[in-house]
Amino acid sequence: MFDPLKYADELIDSKQENELLKWLRQLNDEEKFTFVWRVLNVNPWQGCKLVKRSQLKPIFLEVILANGLVYGDASTVSWYMKAVLPGLGYKRVLEMIKAHIDIAPLCVYKTLYWLPWLYRNQSKKLKNEIRILIEEFNQKYPNYQPRRSTGTHA
Repeated sequence: MFDPLKYADELIDSKQENELLKWLRQLNDEEKFTFVWRVLNVNPWQGCKLVKRSQLKPIFLEVILANGLVYGDASTVSWYMKAVLPGLGYKRVLEMIKAHIDIAPLCVYKTLYWLPWLYRNQSKKLKNEIRILIEEFNQKYPNYQPRRSTGTHA
């Protein structure tokens, strides 16, 4: 059995990581999520790497992204987006970000820098949706200057 706190704090080699992933994939969905969640709370970088490879169900990936949008800062929010993109897809991630525009503008603001870069190889339709989101944000929040880097509101 692996300890999520030990995993979060130690560097492990690829052999150890493969053993961890093999063990993790044998767990039921809730146990797998609990392990990954504990790693995320101690070490977001390690946790996000684990999210990508642990085969979590979409509902858990949505929880992880929602958490990352609130508690990630302008740099680390990209880790969360990259971690869940393979499992949720580009469209769902964008929908979740857009859903925050009226209730949690800081969550959206932190993603605006990363969205064009993360979606650079996607369809024109998705790229256009990003452009529209950026324009809508700028119209709703002209000269937006948050005083905090995490949370939901400036």
